[in-house]
Amino acid sequence: MASKILIVAKREYLERVRSRTFLMFTLLIPVFIAGITMFPLYIAAKSGASTAIRHIAILDATGTDLGNRVAKALTTDSTVARVVGDSVVPRVMNVSAAELPAREQATANEVKLPDHITGYLVLNDSTLAGKSARYSGRNASTIGDMDKLRSIVRQEVMVSRLEREGVRKDIVNDLATSNFRLASERLTERGRGGSGQAGIFAGISVGLLLFMSIVFHGQNVLRGVLEEKSSRVAEVVISSVKPEALLAGKVLGVGGVGLTQQIAWFGISAYLMNFLGPIILKAATKGAVTASAGGSAANVAIGNSFGGMALSVVGVSLLFFVIGFVFYASLYAAAGSMVNSEQEAQQAAIPVMMLLMSTWLMVNAVLVNPNSRLSVVLTWLPWSSPIIVPLRMGLTSVSPAVIAGSAVVAVIGSIGAIWLSARIYRVGMLMYGKKPSFAEVAKWIRYA
Repeated sequence: MASKILIVAKREYLERVRSRTFLMFTLLIPVFIAGITMFPLYIAAKSGASTAIRHIAILDATGTDLGNRVAKALTTDSTVARVVGDSVVPRVMNVSAAELPAREQATANEVKLPDHITGYLVLNDSTLAGKSARYSGRNASTIGDMDKLRSIVRQEVMVSRLEREGVRKDIVNDLATSNFRLASERLTERGRGGSGQAGIFAGISVGLLLFMSIVFHGQNVLRGVLEEKSSRVAEVVISSVKPEALLAGKVLGVGGVGLTQQIAWFGISAYLMNFLGPIILKAATKGAVTASAGGSAANVAIGNSFGGMALSVVGVSLLFFVIGFVFYASLYAAAGSMVNSEQEAQQAAIPVMMLLMSTWLMVNAVLVNPNSRLSVVLTWLPWSSPIIVPLRMGLTSVSPAVIAGSAVVAVIGSIGAIWLSARIYRVGMLMYGKKPSFAEVAKWIRYA
């Protein structure tokens, strides 16, 4: 029986590995994930505030030199884009509180004219108190411009208030220009474990890759079983191979395809992240990071997330992928053997998909607190542990005893899924006609 299982598994493996679809997904998925992860960071690093932020009028009703401070900061800020030949600087108008409404209306009319100022900033007593300022202009919806303007006004208000309180000017300048960063590093009983940002990203990425692979290859098993049943090839095969051996060979073969793809995904992703990470870091260190992307420089650490991931995480991820795939592929195969058409197969697979999606919906709660009671419970459930355990390992320290125990429970759950699916598969592959009810499926299980 073992030799027949291996023959079926070899056929399933080679048939799928040699397909163009396998090669395309294996190569493109890591590129896609790296692209959607790194490209926004690269854009954030390269796209500072636009040059339009300098083409504004500043209505200063504070009675201080706050308007001139803001104008100077906008002119000298290196993160604001510059256009060759553009020498326009913010225009400051000192007005009284009584003159402000009329001046504001006149400036608003000027903004409406083509090829004039982009907008105007109003500074008043509320601004001087550190509460609020007002801006109106054509770029009011540009996030980068508004974040930069908000940051500069807040900084200059702080500097102005500190100087009025008698703080030395050199200390004020130091406070205004300092860039405080909080670097996080995991420290466990096994030693230092890399940056916290890298761990978070690695955990999410591993969970996502496992989820996608189980769904994709599980659906392949379902469609393969349905095709064999529809073409009645299964009747010929079952005459020489026991249904249990056919099911086991199919699951092992497709599982081997998934395992090969997982290894390729990890390797390609590690290379791409380590290759693209320094590029993002270089762009960020040139000072082209906006206030809204203030965490981008820190988040560049994700560029080394896969490369810095412990081999134990990769090994456990692959182990749990195999266990989880066997669990879900067996259920998908059972669903495919129960029905006679693609539409019925998708309906029959809904309970399996709901079981898998129930785990994925809990991922956010695990990310928030990987040591919560919910996270621990999900670690011990055979249908959720294949995704949750690697995810938790990327986020926090999980003891080897818990990992081993969870793996044992998951294996027991997979054996139970195989036993249940084999009994359904044995009868379902030879049954044609209407879609069976749950009561009929229960009879199949008892009969088998």
